Amino acid sequence: MTTDSGSLANLSAPAFPSGTKTSYADGWFNITVIGVSGNDVPYFRFFSGSTRVADIYRYNSNGQLWLRVTAPDGTFVYTKLISSSITLSAWHHVSMRVTANGSTSTIQVWFDGVQRYSSTSVKMLGSSLSKVQLGAEHYRQKGDEYIDDVIIKRS
Repeated sequence: MTTDSGSLANLSAPAFPSGTKTSYADGWFNITVIGVSGNDVPYFRFFSGSTRVADIYRYNSNGQLWLRVTAPDGTFVYTKLISSSITLSAWHHVSMRVTANGSTSTIQVWFDGVQRYSSTSVKMLGSSLSKVQLGAEHYRQKGDEYIDDVIIKRS
């Protein structure tokens, strides 16, 4: 990914059937170059329609792992999952499960085999999921990463 005007790099699983409630994403990530301070390099992003409803990312300013959820009113709620800096140029195993159910949604996150977050009462916008995406959904989000062995399931 790059900060060049008009650049955008991402990939996503085929769109889920209408009414999909739960999705699980698992993969290996190696972030080698961070981007602009104050921005992030994403791991997984879950969407309901065209709205990102939950995602996890490495924050460029301090290297920490964060969960961002879109609340029912459209604002973002941030939760720090790892306080220390995630090592660059090293492979990390990342997994995330989301069940969309409005104000009683479920989110679970694992990083390098350790569960970092689990809640069955997340207040999240949306009651269904449409896709999981890796990479940026907006322009000029710099960061270089390798991605391998990705599994995306839905139910």
